[in-house]
Amino acid sequence: MEKVIIVGAGGYGREAYYIIQAINKVEPKYEVIGFLDDNSKALEGKKIDCHILGSVVDWNPSDNEVYVMGIASPKTKEKIATILESKGAQFVTLIHPVALVNSDAIIGRGCVIGGRASVGALTRLGEFVHIAGSMVGQDAVIGDFSTTTGFANITNAHLGKRVFVGSHAVILNGLSVGDDAYVCAGSIVFSKVKAGTKVFGCPAKKFNL
Repeated sequence: MEKVIIVGAGGYGREAYYIIQAINKVEPKYEVIGFLDDNSKALEGKKIDCHILGSVVDWNPSDNEVYVMGIASPKTKEKIATILESKGAQFVTLIHPVALVNSDAIIGRGCVIGGRASVGALTRLGEFVHIAGSMVGQDAVIGDFSTTTGFANITNAHLGKRVFVGSHAVILNGLSVGDDAYVCAGSIVFSKVKAGTKVFGCPAKKFNL
């Protein structure tokens, strides 16, 4: 089995851990040897049979291990992937055995697709995309380092890089969401979302904290 280290020990990192357990039940493939996280106590009180190996900045990858990205924040994912890959880390893609992923979908390296996810035909996922229980329609495009969360519906939309889509959000057919945009939970997007903006509501409108 391949030795794997999960980057991030928060909710998404632990989700990656359980996806690996599900994969191994079908066919033993990975041995999780630990997590990387700047918070050494991130796994305290969690039912995870692994520990924190160290922080990302201090870690030096070796040739006999692969990595899984377990971080939701798009910008943080990009930063950490850049650091680790510059040191030689090799990231793999995880797909839960019960995820519905069409054979024609194109999936980049470092992606994580959860058990309740659905990815349609001719969909294109960039690198380090996390699909956590979302529905992604055929012909959709999701850019590098983007994250879609539980019960989001992407239809056949076009998402840029580092986009975050909150739980139960809906992006209607054929729309585009620019780089670094944030679609808040429960929002319904009826029109184009400009790069770098946060939208909320139904219809989704620009939202400033």
